[in-house]
Amino acid sequence: MKSAKSILIVAVVVFAGLSLSAPSAERDDSTPVRVTPPRPPSLPAPVIGEEAPAPRPATRPVRVTTARTKSRTTPTRPDIVRRRPPEDPHKESVILLEAFMVEVRLSALHSLGVPQISQGDDFVTADHIIKLMKTTDAAAVTGGAKLALAQANKASTKTTTRKAIYTDPPNNAKTEYINVGTSFTAIAEIRKEKVSAELEFKYSDIVNDKNAHAVPQTIERNWTSSICLKPGEPTLVGATQDKDSATFLIVTANIKE
Repeated sequence: MKSAKSILIVAVVVFAGLSLSAPSAERDDSTPVRVTPPRPPSLPAPVIGEEAPAPRPATRPVRVTTARTKSRTTPTRPDIVRRRPPEDPHKESVILLEAFMVEVRLSALHSLGVPQISQGDDFVTADHIIKLMKTTDAAAVTGGAKLALAQANKASTKTTTRKAIYTDPPNNAKTEYINVGTSFTAIAEIRKEKVSAELEFKYSDIVNDKNAHAVPQTIERNWTSSICLKPGEPTLVGATQDKDSATFLIVTANIKE
């Protein structure tokens, strides 16, 4: 009886050992299978036989922040006062300029005791020229021009005449025409009740010789000057002198408020 129980116990132990060893054997005989994880659609499919690259980590969106700056206004100090430039009292004024040329015989100047230009200690003035114009026929106006200017502005005027000259004797005369006349340009400004001006005066003309066969001569007079004028007072600006006569440029300024 005891032997039968012993045989039964041994059989149970052997059966249990066989049942435990069967799964491990199956696991040893099975071939391991490598499973490739699915790739994201953006990556190309790997080539068969090559190892698939690792997926790239997802890029996080960059957050852009805008810094707001507050404008600061510097407070105005009570002791600082901004001064505006003073208003020009003559901005509505009109400056009137008159320039005229006077030709004077030198003998008439000598009669007044005025020496020739650039000689002696005395100087010819506008008063001398005006006196000769009023008392004798030794002085005559040969040209002139007038201008009206706004304060600190520029103005100009020009008069032109077309004249004919003969270049050859009368038997074989050739006629040429040239333009002669007067031009006057100035920039003027009122300063301390006086007129400061920069002016340019040009004059040209043709003089016929007493000899009918002689070719006419062209005369040109040019003056450029910067001068300070007292309103209402004629001022001698420039002069040129020939053998028997002298030509003077006199300018007068007036202010019209």
